[in-house]
Amino acid sequence: MAFAALISLRYTMKKFVQSDFEQAYEEGLMSILELLNTAGQAYRSYDSQILKDVGRQMREVICRLEALFEESVIDFWEDKDEKEEINSYAQNLKEIKEELSTHPFWPQQLQDLPIAQTIARGIRRGLCSMDCFGVIHRNVVMRWRKGQSRTTTTNLLIPGFIQVAYKEVKSLHELFSLEEGDNIRVPAALEREIREAAWRLEDVLESLQVSNQYFLPQSQHLHGAERSYLEEEINLFTQKIEEQLNNTSAQPEEDESAVVSSGIVQFSEKKAKMVGLDDELRNVKKAIIHHKGPSEDSKRKIVSIVGMAGIGKTALARKVYDDIFISTAFDFKYWLTVGPEFSTKEITQGVLNAMGLMFDKIRTGGDKELAKFAYTSLERKRYLIVVDDIWNTQVWDELEMYFPNNNNGSSVLMTTRLHEVAKYASSDAIIEKNFLTEEESWLLLRRKVFGEEHLCPHQLEDAGKKIAKKCEGLPLAINALAKHLSKAERKPEYWDRVAEKESSAIIGADEDATKALYLSYKHLPHHLKACFLYMGVFPLDFEIHTSKIINLWCAEGFLERNSHKSLENIARECLRSLIFKSVVLLREPSSSGTIKTCKVHSVFWHLCTREAEKDKFFHIMNSNANKIIGSQRRLCIHNNTLFGIKDVRNSMASVSNARSLLCTGPHHEYPVPKCMGFSLLRVLDALTVRFYEFPIEVVKLIKLRYLAFTYNGKLPASISNLRYLQYLIVRQCLRILSSEARQSYLPMEIWDMKELRHLQVMGRDLPDPTSNDAFLLNLSTLLGVSAHSCTYKVFERIPNLIKLGVQMELAPDVDEPLCCFELLASLHKLESLKWSVVNPNLQLLVPAASVPIFPPGLKKLTLSGLGFPWEYMSTIARLENLEVLKLQCYAFQGQVWNTKLSIFSKLRFLLIEDTDLEDWYVKSWFPSLERLILRHCYKLKEISKEIGDIVCLEMIELDDCNPSLVASTKHWADKIPARRKLQVCVKSSENDKKRKS
Repeated sequence: MAFAALISLRYTMKKFVQSDFEQAYEEGLMSILELLNTAGQAYRSYDSQILKDVGRQMREVICRLEALFEESVIDFWEDKDEKEEINSYAQNLKEIKEELSTHPFWPQQLQDLPIAQTIARGIRRGLCSMDCFGVIHRNVVMRWRKGQSRTTTTNLLIPGFIQVAYKEVKSLHELFSLEEGDNIRVPAALEREIREAAWRLEDVLESLQVSNQYFLPQSQHLHGAERSYLEEEINLFTQKIEEQLNNTSAQPEEDESAVVSSGIVQFSEKKAKMVGLDDELRNVKKAIIHHKGPSEDSKRKIVSIVGMAGIGKTALARKVYDDIFISTAFDFKYWLTVGPEFSTKEITQGVLNAMGLMFDKIRTGGDKELAKFAYTSLERKRYLIVVDDIWNTQVWDELEMYFPNNNNGSSVLMTTRLHEVAKYASSDAIIEKNFLTEEESWLLLRRKVFGEEHLCPHQLEDAGKKIAKKCEGLPLAINALAKHLSKAERKPEYWDRVAEKESSAIIGADEDATKALYLSYKHLPHHLKACFLYMGVFPLDFEIHTSKIINLWCAEGFLERNSHKSLENIARECLRSLIFKSVVLLREPSSSGTIKTCKVHSVFWHLCTREAEKDKFFHIMNSNANKIIGSQRRLCIHNNTLFGIKDVRNSMASVSNARSLLCTGPHHEYPVPKCMGFSLLRVLDALTVRFYEFPIEVVKLIKLRYLAFTYNGKLPASISNLRYLQYLIVRQCLRILSSEARQSYLPMEIWDMKELRHLQVMGRDLPDPTSNDAFLLNLSTLLGVSAHSCTYKVFERIPNLIKLGVQMELAPDVDEPLCCFELLASLHKLESLKWSVVNPNLQLLVPAASVPIFPPGLKKLTLSGLGFPWEYMSTIARLENLEVLKLQCYAFQGQVWNTKLSIFSKLRFLLIEDTDLEDWYVKSWFPSLERLILRHCYKLKEISKEIGDIVCLEMIELDDCNPSLVASTKHWADKIPARRKLQVCVKSSENDKKRKS
């Protein structure tokens, strides 16, 4: 966690080192200095008489410059409540530059931009040594300090020792980046010291910032005592790190788990019947067996088996390797276990030894000689090489040169936990190793505990099935529990206890299981470790929405920023990487083909919580309040009733430097005592806690970046005190929603919250801004706002909006046509739009008077309850980038939809739900459609068989639809060639009820 700690500290320090004032001050001065430096060069080239005139003019300029600074910059700071900050700086500095540019001594040819830029590169190395700037710089700084002393005593500009510490943090950060690239491991002791020191320094810096919260936030004022305290802490930080770096050299660590084993594998375990491998075995055999002879079919094949640790990749490969038919199909086969570390020479020697070609002359050869000899020897054979447990692409690069593409039907079978390795190897087939079903899990557990012949006692069956189910289909976990149960007492009481409470502890105590799982964590890149551990803040078996985990990661501050990508996109890439590395599971894909929900397997969840507790990354609160939780960075509540226990609240209060409080358990309907005494809190996720009154203590948490809670009332104006807030999510309890809450306005001060990136407020109105500078330029997501918020003034002030969700609530006697849609076209960056009428009355609903105009860049569109005529669909068809279209709850109404004149060129996903549609005339107007869902379409009796001609179509899902529609669709779908792999999935809520009962 040292890497995450350094990232967080680095950006905290950056705010001190490069506050907005300093940045504007520096950037403005740089442009002025370019002019002054140019003037200085010109000054030296003039003759003596001109020199006197120019010198006089330059002195006047300097005096005027000082006066301007005093009048417009320094005096500005006397009023600490002044709100117009950076705009004033920029304007003042612009005036100063214009003043300088008007003087006659200025050589026009030296105002050329490239020359000025060339000059500027040298300025930073010697600003104070320049005569002209020296005078200005000293005077400005003195006057600025003097101006500050009128409001606070002995306030100073940010001292140089913070700059020094900032450089130290950057260099440590670079050390970790170097480690990943060069296969060097920072020793655990050093990493722990760096983490602790970084957190300590960050606490000091942010505590000072909070203590000065009533001064202008972007200028960091330090009192004399604070300055001394901070300097002492920074000295301790740098001293501690230097000592550790001197005492511990960053060297490759021995990895006990990474033993290279090559050659024919001698499996010590007696061959047992495998469970759940039959289908996968057939698929692998089919992939690796192919024709001999010079043809495309006979080229060397690479087949990869991919899956998480302990899922049975090696068992499947072993089953293939030992298969009699496989043995006769190849001239030579060889098993190579690689692991996280490997030796090229050992691998080469193993291959040659297996072919009987290893003799002294070869043994003493160099790596290249051995590799060439092995390649030549294999070239004459039809071979099968199993490369088990490969960990990175570099390993494949070094191994591939041994495997000739000899066009005689040879194959390489690879097992890996990493999808990127399989893809990098240009695999001809990638076979995902599946988890076992519940039945297969119980069968495997029973065989491992009682043997092939012995039956499980009837009284243990129920508990045994529960134990098997808790393993979530992972053979590694089943084997660990079976090993324990085979030696334990076979009593129902004990098995019940294992099923309810002890299964995870038993798996965690198993050395083989722990070792295999920990390797996956240990070999994650540093920038992914914090992301992975963070998955454990959610309860066991919790299905995590992608949008939530991404927003939380961004707010926490441990993601490394990139100037070319948004923070959210960086977070999405991290999540994809964790899935591709088989440590996070994809649960449900989104309609756009990305990740909608994910989770971690229970064995990894326990690893996350264990490692996080050890590294003080987070702590899950429980009723054991006597446990000392120390300096944990995050507190997690999986049961909100714990707030009612005084000892638990006291225990939480002792962790005053916590950065996050996450209530991720079930929703809690009743009031709970508030626990808000965390002045440095960045993340407060209390969405599952219902507040009956606004928790006013929240507005004192000025470091908050993420705030989520459930509250039906109005937000106070003081919410704008949270000037760093990036994510604001306010849910309402619909069951007791009052008429006042239904028409609730957000406070006007919401426009002062310039850092907002994500605003989610159920049905509330966003007021028209009144100030000319009220822009939310960082806002990319706005969800749940009322239709009243869709005004020109609002849209004009949120120009970078990417995702918009609107809720429209109609009065019972509404008789006006729907409008507002024409204003949407002004949102040029909008990619996702959801527009819902929450209480549609289709008899009274008056459709829009004109065809709605949607932003041309839309990729995803969800409409509900609008009652548009189907003719309006031609407008939607013109959206050239549209990929996802969801029509719900009579979004369109009418008996006939004829798509004859509409081509949805890029549409990949179409949902039609709750409609009175009876006839849908479909031609091939959906050339890119991959998935079609029809739900609650009771009047629609058939869809044209022409839709089956869409080559891309993979799935038709019929949920609670007319039986005639189901029968006719199945009839023509059965005639489509099997190679198309078109699936028709039928769901019925009645059947689901019967199964549950």
